[in-house]
Amino acid sequence: MSDQPQPHRQQGARIGGIDAARALAVVGMLMVHVGPRDRANLAEVLYNLPHGRASILFVFIAGIGISFLSARREDLNVARLRLFWMAMVFLPVGLILQTLDHGIAVILHHYAMFYLLGIAVMALPSRYLAGLAGAVSICGPLVYFAIRAHWPDLVGRETTMVGDRPLDVLDGLLLTGPYPLLTWSPALLWGMWVGRLDLRSGQRHFQLLQAGVAVALGAAGVSAAGLLISGTPDGVADWRQLLVDAPHSQMPLWVIGSIGTAASVSGAVLAIVDRWPKIWGPLVALGQLALSFYVAHLVALHFLDDLLRRDSVGEAMASVIIVTVIAIGFAVLWRRHFARGPLETLLVSPFVLAVGRGQ
Repeated sequence: MSDQPQPHRQQGARIGGIDAARALAVVGMLMVHVGPRDRANLAEVLYNLPHGRASILFVFIAGIGISFLSARREDLNVARLRLFWMAMVFLPVGLILQTLDHGIAVILHHYAMFYLLGIAVMALPSRYLAGLAGAVSICGPLVYFAIRAHWPDLVGRETTMVGDRPLDVLDGLLLTGPYPLLTWSPALLWGMWVGRLDLRSGQRHFQLLQAGVAVALGAAGVSAAGLLISGTPDGVADWRQLLVDAPHSQMPLWVIGSIGTAASVSGAVLAIVDRWPKIWGPLVALGQLALSFYVAHLVALHFLDDLLRRDSVGEAMASVIIVTVIAIGFAVLWRRHFARGPLETLLVSPFVLAVGRGQ
């Protein structure tokens, strides 16, 4: 492929498969938030497959979106300005949402750092972007492990919210929070690299699916074999932690395997939606309102926790299906009348107004 920083020019328009993949990411997070976390039987194991993967997919798709955004602009400075605005919107919204009583580690304010990283690297040639993504996929988790092993008090899963000191918020976004830039940046960077491919190509869809499956299964296999040979880690400073691929462990094999899963899901959904666009149109519409859906489900969990959360797989799936159907219905109706979702409009409104004044 070309080594230019811009992706394939045919991707100026939206690609339905990417929107559908984004919708699946949010639905996957909904599953994690309302259902059981136990893995005592096959049903619970299958139900929890999105745990630690749906959120990575969400960030991976954000990386693809960054490359799409930069492809639609002759001047990368405009794309950078839009990303900076989005970061400034996501930061307070996420911090405010974290104050609600839903028990969820909100990811939105972490997007502020993800987008700032995107601004910094969006002009890199593709080979350098891939090299950077590969390096941080290994080095980020290794640094995280070293810090946790030597200074365990510095690294945790504390969330940040409105009222915290600015330095604490910064620390949470970079290092100590549930989605630290140190270990989550690879998902964004690999997404940006994938976003530069010709994602309208059916062959590319298959390649992405193939590569993602190989990476995900390879990481899981290395983890299983390594732990079988070396044994279970004994404490956070044990080097065998580097073999763990448990969800949100921040360890290398989890990071790499989850990105592989994100790539395979993206490739599969791109192929399916490209083949049957009308059938999957409602899911595409939901993906175009993913931010609004994400925020709405947190608010719903704040007010309707007892109604939505369930301890059994069957009841949890019923809850997920009901919420998703309602959300899809709303998204389809909304998109018939409006170009963007309620909160999605906030992300572009200054630029739409600026264009309007310039005409």
